Amino acid sequence: MKRDNRFILVAVCVLLALVAALAYLNRGDAALKRALQENRQFVLKAGGETAAVVGLQDIIDIGTEKFTTRLSTSVTLPRDAEFEGAELRTIYARMGVDISEAALFDVRGLDGYFSPLKAEEVAAEGVVYVCISMDGELLADKSAGGWGPYLLVIRGSTFAQRWCKYVEEIDARR
Repeated sequence: MKRDNRFILVAVCVLLALVAALAYLNRGDAALKRALQENRQFVLKAGGETAAVVGLQDIIDIGTEKFTTRLSTSVTLPRDAEFEGAELRTIYARMGVDISEAALFDVRGLDGYFSPLKAEEVAAEGVVYVCISMDGELLADKSAGGWGPYLLVIRGSTFAQRWCKYVEEIDARR
């Protein structure tokens, strides 16, 4: 066997071992993600520590509001859409989590998408919402081709690329 072929074979074996190790380490995370989506829940964190697990009934109990904002994506024509959700700042407050020292909010989706928010955005009234419905229908989960069960909507943003579908975790950090 030529030296170049041996190098390629060794490199492929190392890569396969690395993929297997990462898949093994990620298996618990995958189970958690599946459970969160099946139970229509997301994790609320402060400083990397879990503060609460929030479900649909929690959002309803907190109180939702309906609002219309411009939906503009890379695959659809811009249009006005009606959303229903609760402000992120209100969710933290009602779940008893102090975010007064937070500088950033990291929002993560089940698909690996990540959207950072400034504390000023979250603190502003009527800007950042965790939504449960669009155009009068509950958001379907990823497996059903939807954007839910939770969608982070930033009102007034020109494009929806900062929005986060399939919200699984929100972390308020310094």
